[in-house]
Amino acid sequence: MRKQLSALALAAVLATAALPASGDDALHTCLAADNPPFSSMTGERHGIDHDVMAELAVRLGRSMAAHWVTIPNRGGLGKALRRAFASGECEVFAGVPLADGRNEDLQEQALVSSRPYLSTGYALVVARGSAVRTLSDARKADRVGAVSATPADLYLFEQQMQRRPYGSNEALLAALSSNAIDAALVWLPALARASGGGPALWPGALRLGEVHDDRLRTGFVVALSPTSTLSSAALDRALAAMQQDGAIVAIAERYGLPTQ
Repeated sequence: MRKQLSALALAAVLATAALPASGDDALHTCLAADNPPFSSMTGERHGIDHDVMAELAVRLGRSMAAHWVTIPNRGGLGKALRRAFASGECEVFAGVPLADGRNEDLQEQALVSSRPYLSTGYALVVARGSAVRTLSDARKADRVGAVSATPADLYLFEQQMQRRPYGSNEALLAALSSNAIDAALVWLPALARASGGGPALWPGALRLGEVHDDRLRTGFVVALSPTSTLSSAALDRALAAMQQDGAIVAIAERYGLPTQ
């Protein structure tokens, strides 16, 4: 009889865990499974977005439950958002990028989001021994690199700079390290990834504050499920407090993401 009761109790627990309990205080958060340094389901540390959301949950008086989402090759983030919210798995989806202040997937699905809690972009990085120190210097340089088909590559083309396109961030950083180019516009999160085992930068390589074009910056927001009980106003207040007291910057820097 006792074994039968234990089995029934276990079944009840499992059934409850499978359903979104109304009394559950956890902030069920969807995160991209493989997007370092922002989010990663593997390793001891799970990324900037994960840690920001964990701190946000604490400030809202809740716990945080992470749900890892593989972004599909076909359909991308839009498909991932639609699936996550349609299934009822998540109340929020963190790390949604904005280009030129907007995201087409959010607009198409009429989703409400927070204001940007983090902003990053491209920065000027100069080769070891290069005479380039500023963006003005780079305009006169013979070889300025960028990853091809990116906003940085388009910027170099529009500015009629002597661009050298590369197929990946790794190849671009290797070209800088070997002095194959004089300078480059580098995606700052790529530097954070590289710091985990890629080529280390040399003193004076990173020239923060030189790139001011808004097209070369990306903001990140938290998207709310249509069924969420969390208001965007409450979300914004908590995130703004984290920005003001330096919590978000501290998290970003812990993962090696330069802030500017």
